[in-house]
Amino acid sequence: MGEDALCDASFKDCETLGIKLRCGQEAVGLDPEKKELILDHKEILRFDGLVIAVGGRPRIPENYLAFRGCMLTLKTLEDARTWKAKLSRVESVLLIGGDLTSFAMTSALLQMKKRISFLLDERALWPLRSDPFLQDEIRRRLAEKGVHLLHGKKLRNMIQVSERRFHVQTEKESVEVGLVGAFFGLVPDIHFLASSGLTIDRGIMVDEYLNAGVEGIFAAGDCAQVYHPEIRDYWVSVGHDNALALGRIAAANLLGGRLPATVSKESLHTVQGVRVNSSWWMDY
Repeated sequence: MGEDALCDASFKDCETLGIKLRCGQEAVGLDPEKKELILDHKEILRFDGLVIAVGGRPRIPENYLAFRGCMLTLKTLEDARTWKAKLSRVESVLLIGGDLTSFAMTSALLQMKKRISFLLDERALWPLRSDPFLQDEIRRRLAEKGVHLLHGKKLRNMIQVSERRFHVQTEKESVEVGLVGAFFGLVPDIHFLASSGLTIDRGIMVDEYLNAGVEGIFAAGDCAQVYHPEIRDYWVSVGHDNALALGRIAAANLLGGRLPATVSKESLHTVQGVRVNSSWWMDY
């Protein structure tokens, strides 16, 4: 289902609730002081309240871009449908990278009885910073589950031999698989906020109520970096369920609520000072 079809399916529900749904238009600027959102065709939308929930786009490091056409990513509903259709026709999968989503994908593939190879990249654990100790722990957990860890750190070549066959080579090893997936985390899709005056780091920095420092403006999901008063630090959210929870909190607070985005310290995985709400990782 394409974007237009999704809009058609959602329009009736929105219309019932008195919501005007706009699809296929890109935001290119924000003026928080004037409460104006600028669209790519120069239209200006004025608002009293705003929730920024723009998510992120799959991150592909520069040295992998040459092989982009051979690798699937997983972010949108359409991506998921592509994975589902192709997985039904192959027995083996290579995952390249090693972000948090890739470990959830690994668990799903194991349940499907697929043969899994993994090429870990220490830069992939976005938004966490990796270190040798964490890399060793990841390798140990993957190996315990029967995942084949490719030797070598650099991808030398990738050739699509046929629709269901890819030849992949590192500097130390070669492997043939039915599918290849790239998992290097998400880049928050917030380039249009560069001159907005909002504070940006790994995402839009917000307080524990998801407010972005301007009355009436909130951020939620992959694009938000949330302050935790107990630990006096910021955390970022990973995963669909966490994004939904933040979206509900932002909407409630936009309407005058005072709900904090509470996260237990046990759910925050910390590496070199970067904290991520990814409680399922603790169970992996």
